[in-house]
Amino acid sequence: MKIIITILLLLFFTDTEAYLDPGTGSMLLQVILGGVAAVGVAIKLYWHKLRVALGSGKKDTSENEQA
Repeated sequence: MKIIITILLLLFFTDTEAYLDPGTGSMLLQVILGGVAAVGVAIKLYWHKLRVALGSGKKDTSENEQA
């Protein structure tokens, strides 16, 4: 029920004024840079698996010995 009321209020009150303080831009930049860093760490962690999947890398010798 609360969701319906919220949607109705958003539909009726379309004129809004907002203030973005100077710290908002730096916060958005920090979020974007954090996301880029997270993607970089994920790629670094799975780099070997990506190379093998793309066919440009060799499998580990331990994987070949187990097969």
